[in-house]
Amino acid sequence: MQANVEKIAPAIGAEIHGIDLGRQEGEDAFRILHDALMAHQVIFLRDQTMDPDQHMRLAQRFGTPLYSKKLKMYGDKYDSMSLLENDGTKVAVGSVWHTDNTDYEEPPMGSLLYCEVAPKVGGDTIWCSMYAAYEALADSTKAYIDGLTALHDNSNVRRRYGGQGILRNEAMEVPPPVEHPVVIRHPVTGRKALFVNSNYTVRLKGVSDTESQNVLNMLYDHIKKPEFQVRFRWRANSLAIWDNRCTQHYALDDYKELRRMRRVQIAGAKPQR
Repeated sequence: MQANVEKIAPAIGAEIHGIDLGRQEGEDAFRILHDALMAHQVIFLRDQTMDPDQHMRLAQRFGTPLYSKKLKMYGDKYDSMSLLENDGTKVAVGSVWHTDNTDYEEPPMGSLLYCEVAPKVGGDTIWCSMYAAYEALADSTKAYIDGLTALHDNSNVRRRYGGQGILRNEAMEVPPPVEHPVVIRHPVTGRKALFVNSNYTVRLKGVSDTESQNVLNMLYDHIKKPEFQVRFRWRANSLAIWDNRCTQHYALDDYKELRRMRRVQIAGAKPQR
């Protein structure tokens, strides 16, 4: 198989050429995707004609598809395939820096997002490397945050999207906060990554409210550096696959035409230091 992995930013992101996922569903194609994902954290493929069945089969190669308690279903066949559809009249889902569903005890391992309809202009998504963000911190800061734990819940999500008809009713439930390390170790690569985000992290444990807010605000500002990022312009029939354990992403809310996408998340495990 002739496939090329093209790195497109220093810290994160690669585009894969030479694979047609509508035809090539074997082990060789999957191994190329998996290895590129572990190396580059988010990968992109263009001009992929994938129906929902093919999308789901590819997702199942990465792990167990995860039922979404938040986004609406894409049709009736798969309860783990979500629909993201907006014509610019609603708040764009994901238009804030976040790692998906860190309010879960076991956040998703990753996601496969396929674009069916893209706006002519706007609607890009930006991903940020939490490896690069952690590694760029001063050694003294790393020493301080390495042992910290943070609380995560979905109160910000309820406040941001409630009443817009975007979320399932389950998303409006108020489960108890979950605890995750501020710095986690990736179970495959062994690299350390920051694991706090402004969408779900509500405070640090064991410190004052003021210290918690100041430290979190510093980290949120830090991860926004362009040096840690890659930006992807969507076109119809594009596919993005990202590792949720070492990235954050931001879906730009700057378009006024229809954008229609389907997403499958892959079940993960509880993050570890």
